Amino acid sequence: MPANAPLRAPVAGGNPPWMNWLTMFLLVANTANPFFYESIEMLGISFIILLGCWFLKREEDTRLNGYFWIYIIVLTILQASQTLVYDVFPIKTFLGEYLRILFAVLAIRILGREFFDQFVRFVYVFAVISLFFYVPCVLIKPLAHFLIDHVAKYTQCPFHRAATGELYEAPYNMIIFNLGQITFNRNSGFYWEPGTHGGFLCLALFINLFHRKEKLTSKFNLIFIITILTTLSTTTYLALFFVIVAYLKDFIVRRPVISLFTLIFVGTIGFLAFTRLDFLSSKIDQQIAKSGSRKTGESRFSSFFADLRSLEEHPFIGTGRNVEMRFGKNFYNADLRELHRNNGIGILLSTYGIFFFLFFFYLNWRSFYRLLGSHANAWSMLILVGIIAFSEDYFFKAFFISLALYCGVTMVTSAQPAVIRSRKMQLGKNTLKYE
Repeated sequence: MPANAPLRAPVAGGNPPWMNWLTMFLLVANTANPFFYESIEMLGISFIILLGCWFLKREEDTRLNGYFWIYIIVLTILQASQTLVYDVFPIKTFLGEYLRILFAVLAIRILGREFFDQFVRFVYVFAVISLFFYVPCVLIKPLAHFLIDHVAKYTQCPFHRAATGELYEAPYNMIIFNLGQITFNRNSGFYWEPGTHGGFLCLALFINLFHRKEKLTSKFNLIFIITILTTLSTTTYLALFFVIVAYLKDFIVRRPVISLFTLIFVGTIGFLAFTRLDFLSSKIDQQIAKSGSRKTGESRFSSFFADLRSLEEHPFIGTGRNVEMRFGKNFYNADLRELHRNNGIGILLSTYGIFFFLFFFYLNWRSFYRLLGSHANAWSMLILVGIIAFSEDYFFKAFFISLALYCGVTMVTSAQPAVIRSRKMQLGKNTLKYE
């Protein structure tokens, strides 16, 4: 069956398709869908559902390894240090974080080797769904308002995070499609905003190109690119350009003259688009102009610089995830726009310090190398994650925790022992290789 078939039958002994789809849906939903991700209650309900899937799973073909346990030990030490330094023990925050870790690891262990293939298929299906809603809503202006008034009001999450007030409410969300920025002709898809939609699309495009080995012009990739263009997201466009250059790097090396003229042409088109389209040059200029604003939610740069200032105070242990740790006991008197952070790189740095930042990205690199089998491609995927994370708080969400901890789960086949001590084991003339 072709590699790009969206509903492949599972291999013998594998999970039924519904289990894989449900697992990936819950993982991505609790990462980026407004109905799920802001509610610890929805995360708990989803975790119970995943536990049910785990008990229904046919084979025990995964094992936790040392990377996972090192991650847990490092995180526990950091949280204990923060508790001592800040004299705050936010048990709900800590439990929520460990629940997300367990949720991410459980999803990996259910999906096993199908994890990234299922992710690509999931993003593809919801990209098609987003276009199904996006195109009519752009062409027929009253349609969006009708859906908001008569559909979205019935699909609101029953649980809310009280501390955020109206900042994270999503009155335009229909679960399978978010109408939040449709009035600006932007496609948010299944996710909390267009930039997040674009981030998942770029990841899926990269994995489809370098792991599934599909051509840039395949059906899946064309849908990814077309949908990316509908997000009108500055960061996503930059990420798309990076993915295409990474994909064409071998062609560029083999045909330098043709590539030079092509790059000049593409660069000219890109420069004209950058200077003429408001959501590119003007938006970046506005973001830079607000880099010193106290209302950090208004600019990715001001958010990043605010996080760097927090990092200066505690560069090794960070400020933690708890709002009282980060902003002091009088945080409730501050403007929510001053508390909001939207730069994922800065948030990761300030939360747990520089050493955890490097450790977390190292685990991501290990996961990407294991997936792609190439140092260069693993570095490229790591850079891509850094690009999309500059504009979104990704790294403490379930799916992105799973990217870091994918290397912490060993895939075991029936021909392999349950305990794996080395990468190779000689058995006579045969060599068994382990992931």
